[in-house]
Amino acid sequence: MTDRVVKLLAALFMVGFLVAAVAFNASKPRVMILHSYHPDYPWTRDVDIGIQRVADAWNDFAVSWYYMDTKKHADKAWLEHAGKGARRAIERTKPHVLIAVDDLAQSLAARHYVGDSSINIVFAGVNGYVEPYGYDDAENVTGIFERKPLRAVKELIQTLENEKDEPVKSPRLRYLVDPSPSMERDRGFVDAYDWSPLEYSGSVRAETFEAWKQMVLGGDSGSDYLLLANYRKLPRSADKSEFVPAQEIMSWTEENSPIPVIGVNVFNVEDGGAIAVGASPFEQGSQAARMAERILEMEQQAGQMPMVYNRQYVVAINHQALERRGLRLPQVYETFARTTATYIGE
Repeated sequence: MTDRVVKLLAALFMVGFLVAAVAFNASKPRVMILHSYHPDYPWTRDVDIGIQRVADAWNDFAVSWYYMDTKKHADKAWLEHAGKGARRAIERTKPHVLIAVDDLAQSLAARHYVGDSSINIVFAGVNGYVEPYGYDDAENVTGIFERKPLRAVKELIQTLENEKDEPVKSPRLRYLVDPSPSMERDRGFVDAYDWSPLEYSGSVRAETFEAWKQMVLGGDSGSDYLLLANYRKLPRSADKSEFVPAQEIMSWTEENSPIPVIGVNVFNVEDGGAIAVGASPFEQGSQAARMAERILEMEQQAGQMPMVYNRQYVVAINHQALERRGLRLPQVYETFARTTATYIGE
């Protein structure tokens, strides 16, 4: 057999192998993960970690990812562009299961496939209600809601007070938000929550970073604690529309607030805060992935599975920042934060 024949046979073998591999992967059930935000946004990053904890074992599924990047860009033109791009990706991928994360993934893309029997939708990170998306009675939709762990936040504040030499019996708190749609959805749940025996004075919205600063600096007038969740949609001022970097806002707030700041998103501490209690992004991701896995393995429609609420939360602590405030916590809080790799300290 000549060298030329050997090379030809080897080339034919490789072509055949590649064709078989492509055909094999094309025949796998497809899961597409559609994110509202960008991959380096802390919440999105940690949701992805939760998904990967389950998806790493998906040898029989083909998995693809798509990020809409609507946290950095939120003008009307960009949202329209992001929605069209996501829908084109869905049409191109033709997923058997679409995992759609956070509300904009639902409103701009996933909701268009309600009732499509070829696609099962699993939502995650939905702050509000699913009725606006048509999910409430859809046969091909299930998922996990995201609700702020307000009971855990209340218990944290009570614990901080109990650790003081002179605790406040009914500490007063207020909630500061940015003008983003996600904060507007969350705001109603926080305002309606029964905070007793704490005294909740309500939520206030800052339209710009300059307004945010004024509200923070006035935080000692009738409040003992300041709650905040997100601040990524704050223009620097009324005549400067670019969004201020999150780390700049959180670091300034922690350094200048006359009262302790309690974050209700885990990444608040990563941004520069002292302490936060937030819904677990890892649970959002892993729960959505398990739902997708069950749909494919049991060959059932998503609507046969009940929608669920998050049950887990994560504590994040910056030891030095907490110490500067003169605040103390039982050892169990530090242990929890260290276990989830959300402790910043020595």
